[in-house]
Amino acid sequence: MINYNSIESQIDNLAKSFAESKPVRHLIIDNFLPEEIATQAFNVFPTMEEMDVLKDFRQDKAQDPAINKFNPIFSEIVLQHLHSQRLIDLLSRISGIPNLLSDSQLYAAGLAQGANGSFLNVHLDNSSHPVNPWYRRLNLLLYLNKNWTEEKGGHLELWSPDMSESVAILPSFNRMVIFATDKQSWHGYRRVNTPDGDSRKSINLYFFTEESPDGTDYYHVTSFRARKNEMLNKMLYPVDNLVRSFARALRPQKDAHAVLYDRKGKKD
Repeated sequence: MINYNSIESQIDNLAKSFAESKPVRHLIIDNFLPEEIATQAFNVFPTMEEMDVLKDFRQDKAQDPAINKFNPIFSEIVLQHLHSQRLIDLLSRISGIPNLLSDSQLYAAGLAQGANGSFLNVHLDNSSHPVNPWYRRLNLLLYLNKNWTEEKGGHLELWSPDMSESVAILPSFNRMVIFATDKQSWHGYRRVNTPDGDSRKSINLYFFTEESPDGTDYYHVTSFRARKNEMLNKMLYPVDNLVRSFARALRPQKDAHAVLYDRKGKKD
């Protein structure tokens, strides 16, 4: 399903591009899946009503790890191909991150969707896996948006730590993006503008290692940061991050609330 030969033939150039990209190390590969497979996934993508919705002042989107309650093509794409050892080895070579691990429980992963007005404000991902002693190291996003235009928004944004530099990536059809996940990988996505009823669709996956990015033992919650023009969020997010960090520190199992994938069709 994945054109491994094409990726392998370009591996040195892809690794160089990843290493040199700013402000967060990342790589874009277009036409990642065969056209017919990507089109089929687009055609059977679940509705917003079929997915779990996350909506507050930080985000407005649907995210669902229970991929086996949807069309079987999603389980095939994720479990047989995006989690294949061959691809994981290639991702390690491209990113320079050894010993990458796929997550069979799809923590914070699975299918994602955003309707008109959807957004995900700039943030750092939670540092760790809720069950395994792993650190999050690499994000993989596969977009399934036919006929997506600049006007529809929803661009993935990657930001420098001081919020002075960013890159915006259009979530085009069959576009795969990977980026490094660490203490400095600030990212989010712009508000979606689709009054025509279209939605921003993607498969989101995360890869882990037992080793932390900087060799130290650390933990942080998903932490949000305001863009320069977001004056209210500049006051709100530091307090919100602090409160959630304090509350999580009091729990014997910090992330026991996490929704995880269960192959039997239930969510833990």
